[in-house]
Amino acid sequence: MALKCLFFVSLLVVGLATPLAKAQLGVSLPGLIRIQGTLFCTINGNSVNGTATPVFPNAAVLLQCGSGNTVVASSITNTSTGQFTILLVTSEFLVSSVLNNCRLLVNTTLATCNVSLGTGLLSSPLQYIGNTVQGLLTITDLVPLVFKLLL
Repeated sequence: MALKCLFFVSLLVVGLATPLAKAQLGVSLPGLIRIQGTLFCTINGNSVNGTATPVFPNAAVLLQCGSGNTVVASSITNTSTGQFTILLVTSEFLVSSVLNNCRLLVNTTLATCNVSLGTGLLSSPLQYIGNTVQGLLTITDLVPLVFKLLL
């Protein structure tokens, strides 16, 4: 019985020590890419300085990548805040590739939030703003650079 207990404790110690050893040896652990922003109900989806700008609720925000504009992830804006978040795993997506080859597309027409804005869609390239470390997890934060109207 003591041998079984010793074997179990040994496995437990090895199991707990392995991730720490990998981190100390410089082996990179998967992280996240977090793309987030707030979409406003304006002709360019951005806030208007000095005014109370309404948000764009329930809008579909797509992350499109490559020459074929393949949709790799999506989000829906929050009803009350217009905020959206898209998460990607860094083991599947390189930050540099996302920054250089991807864009956000709002796939809900502006007329949905304000009829007078017409039927155009919004698009924005991405911008790196920094990293956040939470425990062993590194989160790379990206935001829309500036939304522009697509006709």
